[in-house]
Amino acid sequence: VREAAKACLDILVGVTRCSTTALLLPSRDRLLVPIFGKPLRALPHNMQIGNIDAITYCLGLDPPFLEINEELLRLLSEALALADAEDQALVNHPTQVHSNTASLTHLRHVCIRMLTAAMVRPEFSDAKNTPTRARIISVFFKSLYHKSVEVVDAANDGLKQVLLQQQKLPRDLLHTGLRPILINLSDYKRLTVASLDGLARLLQLLTNYFKVEVGRKLLDHMQQWANPQLLQAAAERSIEDMHEIKILVAILEVFHLLPPSASVLLDDLVSSVVNLEVHLCRRESSPFRKPLFKFLNRYPTESVVYFAERIESAHYARIFCHAIGSPECGPLRGALVTQTPLLVSLLSDFCTSVNDASAMSVDQADTVDTPSAAPQSELAGNETLYKRLYVAMSVAAVVHGCLAHTPRWLDEHSSLLNALLDAWAAAIRVGSQPNRSSYLARPLLIEHVIRSLLLATQAVANPPAMLFKLLEVTGRSSGAVDTSFVFRYVWDDLIVRWPISKRREVLAAFLPRLTEGSASDESNAIVLQHLINPMVATVFTLPSIAIAPGIDAVSESDVVNSSEQRGAELLRAPVL
Repeated sequence: VREAAKACLDILVGVTRCSTTALLLPSRDRLLVPIFGKPLRALPHNMQIGNIDAITYCLGLDPPFLEINEELLRLLSEALALADAEDQALVNHPTQVHSNTASLTHLRHVCIRMLTAAMVRPEFSDAKNTPTRARIISVFFKSLYHKSVEVVDAANDGLKQVLLQQQKLPRDLLHTGLRPILINLSDYKRLTVASLDGLARLLQLLTNYFKVEVGRKLLDHMQQWANPQLLQAAAERSIEDMHEIKILVAILEVFHLLPPSASVLLDDLVSSVVNLEVHLCRRESSPFRKPLFKFLNRYPTESVVYFAERIESAHYARIFCHAIGSPECGPLRGALVTQTPLLVSLLSDFCTSVNDASAMSVDQADTVDTPSAAPQSELAGNETLYKRLYVAMSVAAVVHGCLAHTPRWLDEHSSLLNALLDAWAAAIRVGSQPNRSSYLARPLLIEHVIRSLLLATQAVANPPAMLFKLLEVTGRSSGAVDTSFVFRYVWDDLIVRWPISKRREVLAAFLPRLTEGSASDESNAIVLQHLINPMVATVFTLPSIAIAPGIDAVSESDVVNSSEQRGAELLRAPVL
């Protein structure tokens, strides 16, 4: 009803073209006397809520409708007492608390909203109102730890308005407001989801008042809550609803709000998350990653360098890949693009290892003086090679995940494209090792390179050079991984749909490869088989092909004549 009345007043304002204050002034006494006439505590909860909501509305009117007088200050004091009181004090009997929870929560909410509306008024900033303002700010702080999200949001908005008016809070008031959360931080058993949410909101408002030591204390509490036996037992069931898991997630939600110098906590924080996931037997995802990603987004460059240095660790690599592929990690992907030389270096290390292993094999084949030393040195070389193979696979997975959101990355950084192609060529030369723990790294590396090339090719409208390279890599990898998705894309999205003009462009780009020797016979055969031959053949077999973009396909009665026309258009000079 109250919202409907406000909407009606807005309509009247639009019709009469005068302010709400001017509309209400003639009825001011009739409206306010019943509200100021009785103490709030003498009224039932629903009437208290209605009266407070009405005053809040009036306080927000411009020009001002209410004066800051004794009557209003008395009502503010009553609302302040209601907001500060415990639930038991607001009902006639303690047994009524449970049945009145919703109305009590709503009452606190409207009280805080009215106090916020009063704090915004410039005339309320007089020195004589300083004690009342201090009490209101204390209630805002206290309400941040309330169990109701509605009340917490209202208190948070109130503190925001206070900080907009005064940049610094009095020290004694600040210490009083922060004391409850500091007491909770002293003992891990006192931590609750509500108190940690209150701490997060305080950090958003008062970041400069906190030190990094808060984060170190929270890390210590995480270790206390992360009981290995408990986590291992929880690994066998759903963990999202467990109290301990909720506490751990709430702790992690605080870190991205810490002061800028909290980047020093990166290693400890990521290591803690890895330890939690290992004990919970979580590999691909967990409730801890989303809050961790917020922290990584806060320090994107440091995070990219940190994970790149530890990418040979499987769990760190999986977290990094998950973060890069997550929609909310835009800052992290932006930092990754700026660190392209670092990724190129990691891929180059793998290529160097393959070349060194090949050279070593040749040298050992030519050496007959020390046959007993050959197997040991070859094994040592292979150990290094397969470690770097796993690193290269992880880098390719990261690149693939990033390209899904920034597909023009390879087009703008040719060094990374060349490094990926070199890593693919090196992986093709590496033999399959089914007995090794990293036996999946080789096919995964090849698949990530192919999918990355496909994304990059699609992003730049399938230029012939990129398309030829994609088909070459795909065709030569068909024995190692499933590449049918690429050939299906080439047929369904390109060959069947291309107009004659695009086919001429591709054909004109391919023919010089046959005479210049810029590509191997194997590569040319692959492109001919999967692109050129079907592309030319469909010109004569598919009547739906247009001569140029925007020109409709010919009718079925003109198939024969149009086929000849399309064929002539495809093969006219300067193609042949």
